[in-house]
Amino acid sequence: MITLGSPGDYLFVFLLAAIAGVVGGLAAELLLSRDGETGTFELPARKGALFDLGGFAPLLVGGVVGVAILIVFPPETTIVTNTTDGTTTAFRAYDTVRLVATSLVAGSAGGSVLSALQARVTAAVNESRVQFTAAAAEQQLEQLRATATAEASERIRAVVNAVSAAEATPGARPRGALSDAPPGPAAVAPELVAEEAIASLAASLERHTGQGRAAIDAAANAPRRR
Repeated sequence: MITLGSPGDYLFVFLLAAIAGVVGGLAAELLLSRDGETGTFELPARKGALFDLGGFAPLLVGGVVGVAILIVFPPETTIVTNTTDGTTTAFRAYDTVRLVATSLVAGSAGGSVLSALQARVTAAVNESRVQFTAAAAEQQLEQLRATATAEASERIRAVVNAVSAAEATPGARPRGALSDAPPGPAAVAPELVAEEAIASLAASLERHTGQGRAAIDAAANAPRRR
């Protein structure tokens, strides 16, 4: 077991994974068939304007894949120890055998594993981007609902207060259609009318907000091409 208690431990894990990946890349290079023969190692050579790394290319790719594969298959385990005073201590560690075996096999696969890891990371990034966009849209929708409710409530209360003040003033009548309305519950309890109007508006906005949330969730959870 390799305990992970310091940055040096992580560095040792990465170094060990890279070495195992390089060995796996070397195995893949030796398994290649060239002119009906296996076990050969291609030497580097210049080919026109390009320089061919030859057999060293699979070694480099294997080292990269040996470390990158730890993202998908981390040979990590949690060890819990009990002390004499009854307290427990938990720390993380890597299984050395699993670490070497995983990096060795991944390094021997080389480019195919690296391509699969690239596709997986790209899919994870796209998924995070979609979830972030959905969360931001839902937050903006909630802010819009709260702002619209607050502004509409203030205007409704202002209109009702103005009508109440005009009706309470002797000899004064409010202008507009409200001044010609016959006396009724609105004249008796304008605050009640205002609260009912605000409640009705808030319910309507909440209903439309819920529909917007449902549309956002449906778009976020829709199956996407990987």
